[in-house]
Amino acid sequence: MSNVFKKLISKELGEVNYRRYSSFLKKNMESKINDSQTIFNDMYDKLKYRDLKSITKMHNRLNDTMLLAFRISRNFFVAFLFYLSASIFLISKSIQPELTIAALILMSICFVYKTYEFIANKFCYIDAQIVLVYKAVLDKLILNEHKHTQMK
Repeated sequence: MSNVFKKLISKELGEVNYRRYSSFLKKNMESKINDSQTIFNDMYDKLKYRDLKSITKMHNRLNDTMLLAFRISRNFFVAFLFYLSASIFLISKSIQPELTIAALILMSICFVYKTYEFIANKFCYIDAQIVLVYKAVLDKLILNEHKHTQMK
């Protein structure tokens, strides 16, 4: 499972472009250079011929993905509290040990999944940089289209 930003960029711009952008940013991080303009120009060139309706849909999907990433981070704390309190409750009750162990194992599996999802989305610095550039490109395209429409 990958993070939500990687899924979005791979779907919107293609897996090949995602890999190119991420490897470019990784190289720049290693050499401590912050050059997002190259990626911006490449994305802009790929998207500038799309119509406003298409760009608006892409922008809406980006906003939905950013909200999803925020919800994943916010809901992790709730999941942790639920896991902790349910575990304490099951251990403190005098239920059959086999049933308690089975319930704890199932809850632990679910919690490990939530933890993995949280970590994958929390520590995706490169993907977040790509998404920020992608958002800037979409914003510029929408703004240019509005300016172009007003000039007519």
